[in-house]
Amino acid sequence: MGVRVRVRVVVGVRVFEAIALANTGFETDEPQLLIPYNLLVEKNIDISDLGKPTLLEYDTPGGSVTMYAYPKACRVSIIEPDRSSREVIADLVVSLTEREVLMSDALIEELGVIIISPRKGLWKFTDDPSTTTRSSQRIV
Repeated sequence: MGVRVRVRVVVGVRVFEAIALANTGFETDEPQLLIPYNLLVEKNIDISDLGKPTLLEYDTPGGSVTMYAYPKACRVSIIEPDRSSREVIADLVVSLTEREVLMSDALIEELGVIIISPRKGLWKFTDDPSTTTRSSQRIV
């Protein structure tokens, strides 16, 4: 199942919500949010407005992949029914092949997420009471 959370993403003047997978295998030094290019098009976000991207190479189980990254181009927070996380400035990584939004390990940590059970999709915020357990969002 994996841990998926509802995120609020701000890119320039555009704001949208999406379900993002907490992907601890997406290892980065800086907080990064990977967004499929098709989702950006759907949300009417023109990447040419984001400035000049950097090309970054990522190692994946299927081999090396190069993607465009826009440093500090978005702000991300987690939205839960009872509260929201703090907002984190993150690099926006655009994928032509990925089908879902992915949070890097650095972004997961900055947003204060503790993964309790990846198979069951259970998690909590670092400052939640010890008895709190949150459930993963379902993909629609």
